Amino acid sequence: MQRLEKVYRSERTSLLGFIRSRTGDLEEAEDLLQDVFFQAIRAASVTEPIENIVGWLYTIARNKIIDRYRRKPSTVSLQQEREDLTLEELLADSGIDIEKEMIRRAVMDALIEAMEELPPEQRNAFVQQAIEGRTFREISEQSGVPLNTLIARKRYAVQFLRKRLHGLREIIDELA
Repeated sequence: MQRLEKVYRSERTSLLGFIRSRTGDLEEAEDLLQDVFFQAIRAASVTEPIENIVGWLYTIARNKIIDRYRRKPSTVSLQQEREDLTLEELLADSGIDIEKEMIRRAVMDALIEAMEELPPEQRNAFVQQAIEGRTFREISEQSGVPLNTLIARKRYAVQFLRKRLHGLREIIDELA
């Protein structure tokens, strides 16, 4: 439990930024973050010790985001209530592009998995600067980590992510 509290203090901002980047709404992101840690606390008392607790929290967050999207009401327009409408016609009316949505989800899942493989220091620098939009100076002042160290950590994270996600680019190019 103490380990989870320590991780909460160190990862709360990064996890919130991660969730907010996918929901677009701060209140919804805070609700989901609370759900993530609530589930983590419940599971921590039941399961065996977790090796990579940060990666596990990101996985819980990703699943909570997916669950939230699944529960949102559909915006399909049914003004033309005809029985002869095909699924493709209904989807076209709704403005949903299934192929693009599937590609987007695959990219997000691959990115999340790749980010979970990063060392925590690199992941934090990347998330805070690239996703949360904070400056290196702000991060340095808050964390006490030298500016050049943060820049190097982000550079290493970007290099790793590019290498790790290279195959994904080829798949997307083939589908496009």
